[in-house]
Amino acid sequence: MKYLEPTPEYGRTIVESEGLIRIVARNPGPMTYHGTNTWLIDTPEGKVVLDPGPDDPEHLRAVLDACGGGTPAIFVTHWHHDHEAGAATLARMSGATVYGGAHGLDVDTFHAPGLRLVKTPGHSMDHVCLDIGGGRLLSGDHIMGWSTTVVPRSPHGDMRLYLDSLQSVLSAGYEAIFSAHGPTITEPEAFVQGLIRARQRKIQQTRGLLTQDWRSEEALRDELYGAMPDKLRRASAEMLGAMLDELELRGEAERGDRGWRVR
Repeated sequence: MKYLEPTPEYGRTIVESEGLIRIVARNPGPMTYHGTNTWLIDTPEGKVVLDPGPDDPEHLRAVLDACGGGTPAIFVTHWHHDHEAGAATLARMSGATVYGGAHGLDVDTFHAPGLRLVKTPGHSMDHVCLDIGGGRLLSGDHIMGWSTTVVPRSPHGDMRLYLDSLQSVLSAGYEAIFSAHGPTITEPEAFVQGLIRARQRKIQQTRGLLTQDWRSEEALRDELYGAMPDKLRRASAEMLGAMLDELELRGEAERGDRGWRVR
């Protein structure tokens, strides 16, 4: 199951739910789909901005205009460029404080009525989702409907923590999930269950490639993923590394100077 959509009109406000607006940034690509979703969330103090996206003046002006010229806070789900690059500029334009990401204040200091942090490490170690009430979760890159989430190996990501974070979201019983790329996930339970099963299958598929003889990560990657465009080879290498690290934690794989083998 995938959640896809036609290319949205960039800079246009899209009402996705009560008190929740989406504006899509013009930064399409193999890792961002049509572009980064910047979310505007109604609070008693004004519209909080989640993931301002790239440092694109046209996009940031559309965001600020949709906020009525100001915002009480800018929240970043994690430090990746397509989520936080525009945060400092938007903060200068609005006078708002930035929370999260590589340059904002600690997310634990962020407080807004009706909003609750949900820590979801895995895709990045600092990744945080935002519960906005009414069974709704803003999931950043943790859960996306259009594509699988890249989980890098340590220290930038962690497969076990990612799976644990998926399970925690599943257990919370959300009714709708709004991600950083692509449309609303309207059947979260079935979708997240599918994500967990698919990731576990991929981990077991990786284990099945290991033998008593040492195999290099490059050989394993080529067999697991086949021919990959150059722009996706790094992501596939990171995913493989995270799965091998998880198999090592499970006691099912052994790492050595010549690569990996089954344990």
